[in-house]
Amino acid sequence: MPMNLEKYFKKISDDGQPTGPLDTLIQRTLAVVSPFYATGAVATRLLYSTGLRHQATLPVPVISVGNITLGGTGKSPFCLWLLEMLRGKGYKPGIVARGYGREDEDRLVLVHDGKRLRSNTREGGDEPVLLARSLGDVPVAACSDRHRAARLLIRKLGCDVIVLDDGFQHHRLARHGDIVLVDSTRPLSRLEVFPRGSLREPSGGLSRAHLIVLTRWNQATRQRQIVGEVQAKAPGVPVVRTQMVVKDVLRAQSGEAIPIDDMKGKRAIVLCGVGNPKSVRKTITELGVRVVRMKSFPDHATIPAGFLTACDALRRRAKADYIIITEKDAVKLMDGPSLPPEVITVRIKVEFLSEREESLAMRLVDARIRSSGRRHLLE
Repeated sequence: MPMNLEKYFKKISDDGQPTGPLDTLIQRTLAVVSPFYATGAVATRLLYSTGLRHQATLPVPVISVGNITLGGTGKSPFCLWLLEMLRGKGYKPGIVARGYGREDEDRLVLVHDGKRLRSNTREGGDEPVLLARSLGDVPVAACSDRHRAARLLIRKLGCDVIVLDDGFQHHRLARHGDIVLVDSTRPLSRLEVFPRGSLREPSGGLSRAHLIVLTRWNQATRQRQIVGEVQAKAPGVPVVRTQMVVKDVLRAQSGEAIPIDDMKGKRAIVLCGVGNPKSVRKTITELGVRVVRMKSFPDHATIPAGFLTACDALRRRAKADYIIITEKDAVKLMDGPSLPPEVITVRIKVEFLSEREESLAMRLVDARIRSSGRRHLLE
């Protein structure tokens, strides 16, 4: 979606307030279309669940990590936690993704073979490359046909668990468990079904989940409301809370670490091409950084090299210390011109609100792996 159109969509979608008659007309028009989209989403799911459409299966367990909204809910940090947890339990996991925004999403690309990175972001997509670089020894494949990508990881690289990235609405591939992420800063009652809003399907679809993860809990202002809404939509489904915390701060080009405490009091320009730029800004300000200017791009977009050069000149004029980009943006710039040392990236990790909630998530994932796809959580 072009940048200006995406910004306008965010402005008027969900509970966005129209600023004129044209906005109101567009909102009402989109509201007429939304029920048809919702019906199509439900009908597609029913076709697979009733067997009228064939659902592909794999010889190993499949765990999906997804959401019910467009835009960022923090899937990449959660996938990192999940894959590290699976490795710690002795599994050999692999991850498959569509690789949104890459040159050919239908092409099967082995992004990482478990030993080395074999693809760039143009071929493999930004999120698959980010996961591959962060993990270092977990096989990653990208293809719109996730079944085909998973078979490659199983047959050629010996993966015994497949993590399906952004797979909640990907009904073509059977899975043992669905983990669904919900952004705690966005109460469900304020969301509408696409194209009127950002819901990929009616929020009642949460009832299909085996585990619901509330993300950005520390940034939520209506915590009790979001819990109540989720429990009403998905009664009986376990819910755990997480927050995004800064793992480390690195110079984007060299990877040199900057002590997190040294960021306090610094001035910075922030650039990001992610689904939730507001959360990025809040995370950075929580470090004690003063954001003198921020520019957001559409999710999965690449920050133009020329724009980065102009921002470096602006940084000097504004007497800012750094240009901060997200890790997701950094991997897209690694194949371009050298970056100034003042360009840094803030790496994020997921953190559970309590050891009990993390333990619950670990036990439920393990139960789903051993479940042979049965619905009950703790067989």
